[in-house]
Amino acid sequence: MRDSADFKDIYRRTDIVRRPTYGIVSGYHTLPYVCLGDAVESGYETTEVRGTIQVSPRFLIRPSYHDSSYEDIFGEEHVEQALVGRVFGFLGFRGKPVECKSDHISVRHLTASPQRVLAEVLDELERYEDITTGVIVTPNSRYFPVSIERFIASILDDEFRM
Repeated sequence: MRDSADFKDIYRRTDIVRRPTYGIVSGYHTLPYVCLGDAVESGYETTEVRGTIQVSPRFLIRPSYHDSSYEDIFGEEHVEQALVGRVFGFLGFRGKPVECKSDHISVRHLTASPQRVLAEVLDELERYEDITTGVIVTPNSRYFPVSIERFIASILDDEFRM
């Protein structure tokens, strides 16, 4: 387990290469992203994570006992009993009235270098004239959610400054 200083370092060293230039409406965001970093699997050079984050205003404040449980989200069937718990969430939005959900995550392990994959991803987005997808380079692929949180926070910080 890493400590809080390690996570802060990952957060600080995350490089947001490309931000969406379209599709941000105050309080409502669909943020597709590509996150790249050094491989976590041996035999590969790069780990690529693609996904979409849904950000919306949180108008309803509900007691914590009404929040979704692990069972509500993943069901009871085929749950490994040895699994103590799993946390996937974004913690850096204190004081901002938003709710974040992560959808459509795919992880690929690639043999090309991170620099080459980055160039290919940027070229792909330019060819498809995609102006909504963010590109992030993480200093530690194993903890990519920290870098995704940094990406979201940068967009929310700009929005709440206005």
